[in-house]
Amino acid sequence: YKTKDGTGVRDYIHVMDLSDGHIAALCKLFETKDIGCEVYNLGTGRGTSVLEMVAAFEKASGKKIPLKLADRRPGDSETVYASTEKADRELNWKCSSVWIREDVSGPVELGKKKPFGLWISENRLKFECARFFLYK
Repeated sequence: YKTKDGTGVRDYIHVMDLSDGHIAALCKLFETKDIGCEVYNLGTGRGTSVLEMVAAFEKASGKKIPLKLADRRPGDSETVYASTEKADRELNWKCSSVWIREDVSGPVELGKKKPFGLWISENRLKFECARFFLYK
């Protein structure tokens, strides 16, 4: 890749920011009568290289991550990140942090505490929609 460290650049978003974006989209669905089909890009709007991501997780976990560097696959894009203006404008949603540049210890700790993931109930979703509108 013709990037600063030779690895692909992607838009890595924290799962909690992504879930807030999904909740914002669901709230839009609940409040709009004839919404049809809309597409929203949910991301940070900034790119982070694969090696930057690996380094951040090594720092947060205190462990060395073994790497196996491989050739670029046919069709792989060099740099991909979200254009988030529509989500900001129509959902009133913006990624709350560019977490990879700040701290990845949260996802590392969450992975230790909840190795099988998180679940959300219908009542929790309704609460999150209400919270989204009250606190945004």
